[in-house]
Amino acid sequence: MTVRRVVFGLAAVLMAAACTSGGNDSPQAAATTTAPAPSGSATSSGAPTPTPTPDLPAGCDDMLPFTDLDQALGRPLFGDTRLVVGVAEPSIGRTGRITCQYGLARGGRGAAPVEVGVSTYTDADSATKRVAATVASLRGGAVSQSTATVAGQQATVIGDRSGFTAVLAQGNRTVAVTVLRATRGQPNRAVVNIAEKVLANWGQ
Repeated sequence: MTVRRVVFGLAAVLMAAACTSGGNDSPQAAATTTAPAPSGSATSSGAPTPTPTPDLPAGCDDMLPFTDLDQALGRPLFGDTRLVVGVAEPSIGRTGRITCQYGLARGGRGAAPVEVGVSTYTDADSATKRVAATVASLRGGAVSQSTATVAGQQATVIGDRSGFTAVLAQGNRTVAVTVLRATRGQPNRAVVNIAEKVLANWGQ
């Protein structure tokens, strides 16, 4: 293989990676992952953990302890937990974001049965707009849509063939919770229960 082909191939990979970032507020839109840690563990092992902004939970145990997660699901969820630290996006008013993935297979393989993303924005209007944009994006593959009340706020629950996602804004922050259909129990209710736990732990 010539040097020119190697350079061209590397440039293509970098360009593809640069095009994957976006402003969607669903949990899958975060970036910069840390090493997985066992669910229920109070500390993360492996690589140093990026520091979230002060207005965000310090980590997954701070946002949703495994005891609260089990209560929200109605059963214990075993597996690894991964913290994902997102980046600020001034163009949409986002000042910070973290995502926690729960119940991962050993080594962090496969899709997370439960994923929770929380974000902060410069103001309440920016947060509300991001929720509306997220709902519009999720509706493309949706098979159901409903509303629920979470901590006095209206949440939208979108169901697709793989799971359910609840999104809501409270002041200048947003919460997005996804639970896969393969998770035993009632994933459509679990997303609402988890969102309530997150807001209770994150502060009203």
